[in-house]
Amino acid sequence: MKPQVRLAVRELAAFCHRRGDIDYRFTPSPSAEQGIAGHQLLQARRGGDYQAEYPLEVVMDIGDFELRLAGRADGFAAGAGLLEEIKTCRVEREVIPAAVEALHWAQLMLYGGLLCRAEPQRAALTLQLTYYHVDSGEEWPRQEQHDREALLAFLDDSLARMGQWLAQEHAWQQRRDRSLVALEFPYGEFREGQRSMAETVYKCIAQSGQALLEAPTGTGKTAASLYPALKALATDRHERIAYITARTVGRQAAEHTLRDFAGQGMALRRLSLTAKDSICFSPGKACHAEDCPFAEGYYDRLPEAMAAAVAAQDLDREAIERIAREYQVCPYQLALDLIPWVDLCVADMHYVYSFHAGLAGSYAERGQRWSLLLDEAHNLPERARDMYSASLHKAELMAARREAGGVVKKALDACNRALLALGKEDWLEADYDSREQAPDSLVNTLQRFAAAVSEQLAATPLFLQSRPRLLDFYFECLQFQRVLEVFDADFRFEMTRSGDAQGLAVKLRCLDASRLLAQRQRQPVAVAAFSATLSPAHWMLAELGFDEQAVFQSLASPFSPEQFQVALHTGLDTRYRARQATAPLLAETIAQWLADHPGNCIVYFSAYRYMEDVLALLPPTGRQLLVQSRQWREAERQDLLNTLRGERNVAAFCILGGVFGEGIDLPGDALASVVVVGTGLPQFNREREVLRDYYQDRLGQGFQYAYLYPGMQRVSQALGRVIRTETDRGSALLIDPRYGEPEYRQLLPPWWDYG
Repeated sequence: MKPQVRLAVRELAAFCHRRGDIDYRFTPSPSAEQGIAGHQLLQARRGGDYQAEYPLEVVMDIGDFELRLAGRADGFAAGAGLLEEIKTCRVEREVIPAAVEALHWAQLMLYGGLLCRAEPQRAALTLQLTYYHVDSGEEWPRQEQHDREALLAFLDDSLARMGQWLAQEHAWQQRRDRSLVALEFPYGEFREGQRSMAETVYKCIAQSGQALLEAPTGTGKTAASLYPALKALATDRHERIAYITARTVGRQAAEHTLRDFAGQGMALRRLSLTAKDSICFSPGKACHAEDCPFAEGYYDRLPEAMAAAVAAQDLDREAIERIAREYQVCPYQLALDLIPWVDLCVADMHYVYSFHAGLAGSYAERGQRWSLLLDEAHNLPERARDMYSASLHKAELMAARREAGGVVKKALDACNRALLALGKEDWLEADYDSREQAPDSLVNTLQRFAAAVSEQLAATPLFLQSRPRLLDFYFECLQFQRVLEVFDADFRFEMTRSGDAQGLAVKLRCLDASRLLAQRQRQPVAVAAFSATLSPAHWMLAELGFDEQAVFQSLASPFSPEQFQVALHTGLDTRYRARQATAPLLAETIAQWLADHPGNCIVYFSAYRYMEDVLALLPPTGRQLLVQSRQWREAERQDLLNTLRGERNVAAFCILGGVFGEGIDLPGDALASVVVVGTGLPQFNREREVLRDYYQDRLGQGFQYAYLYPGMQRVSQALGRVIRTETDRGSALLIDPRYGEPEYRQLLPPWWDYG
């Protein structure tokens, strides 16, 4: 039996018939719910023998494989011979871009060809493309008569062009699979725990499951996850791999490992996705032909750019930029358009879990079976809370209003009145209020504002480019609306105010992202998540949205306990109420540690103020002191790391849980020891207390979920900075009385002895 490639009619239309510029004037499109409602409303109006969601498909033989083209036309009236495609929108008919309409019409022509294939007796069809404005209720139909021969010719020509590309893809996959079958592990013997991890990842993919794997830093988790995933690719356990990271260092590790595999003969198309702001060739300009030359004629030049890209295999940021400049196309959009045609993507969590999840959306659109490898998975719950939250500030609204006019200004005035009315209501506290529902009055005015801006953009694509404050508020409003679509009991509508009347702010705050994460974890065929800090297991499994059947495995360490000496100082209280009294003793303790333990050391504090107070009391140490600052940018952060790598008498004072608390690689003698002051518990504040109340009501574990588990996770990450290879040696000092309590001690990494 020949293998079969599945293809949607919409995909075929886009591949063969999309032309012209990058043009977002047809967006923001209605939400999924509004789009479905609009389709159903028009379908219900049609009556007679009109059949909604009319299924059509064809199977075509292409050499070594079959192409199955399928889709659902929005409606078919057999008696009248009328085939309809419905597109919902929020713009007036005359401003829908010609290239967009041509693409929609091509999709309808393909449906017409499929229908003529299914009904040999049908001599002609009436095609109707209908645009429906979801806000005004207007519909704009376009009708044309087409005979059978013209529709079949259009379909056959499109299938022939697509078939040629797919035949090349099929040949590539055969070459890729042969290389993966022969691929040897490039690092010789597996480390302790590494083989077990690789086996678990392979079983997870083969059984379409979910696995959570905890292994110490330095185990080689990147290679241990990628190698079995690549082997599974060769045996058709899945069709695509997404390697998802939280930090740049994770992406770099994946790219380096994949190049090592390629050095062993691996043939694999791998793509690294880069944030739009970072890779854009025209920063500050609109994604439109009138403002950016790389958007003009993009789809006309895309086929050649794609052909060059898929031939390159290693598509890191530099390669994408080089190809994009050669063919004068947008590098960001080029990378997105390449997703269906590469074997593996390395990307930030945003591309799978956010509302703009381009990676997951691309796989879903093509029906591709993909597996997800989630690196540093402990970062996801907090990242997801941020991704699923939104806020609006009255001061920003007023700044946007000063740049607006006409209907947009009137819409902003309505938003302002809604905010003012909320400010006059009874609040829980003078400066804070929390509710389980967002008020309809605000929701409705924000929708009208977004619609007004959408209309302006459709008529004037560069409308927002000269109005930066209006642009910012518009995007914040869109995020607000997206969050409203998923708002439920795990969210809160919060209001705060400070200073004058302009200090009012509203926020849709995600307290618990597990429900939304669970939806996304079910999209791949398998999810293997890993980190050095995933304990306790029940907490991380729940926070990540994993199924009850998910596997948790804590792997053996490749290192001996003798490599890392951890001391506990439980006689010095670092809790907030005791800090002033114990600061002198703490300064002496740190100085003594630095005197007794030569080599570079990072001293971690939970707060800047606390760190600064102790530093002021620190006796001379003979060390080069480096102190992390709130104002540091990437250059200063990199300078600190470079100093640690180049010098051997440095004491760096950093924030626990910050950029130097995890994800930094200082192997060998670049880091000899760490000192952790306190237990890393998040700062006591209103936001944390709301979380505590939520988890206490839901699970009876408010303190653990809001404070204890996140804090000790930070401590474990800090400890993981020291031992990175089998030859490393180091030590650590943990300072706080709570390290003597079982509730805290049991959360420390199990791989070391704690004297």
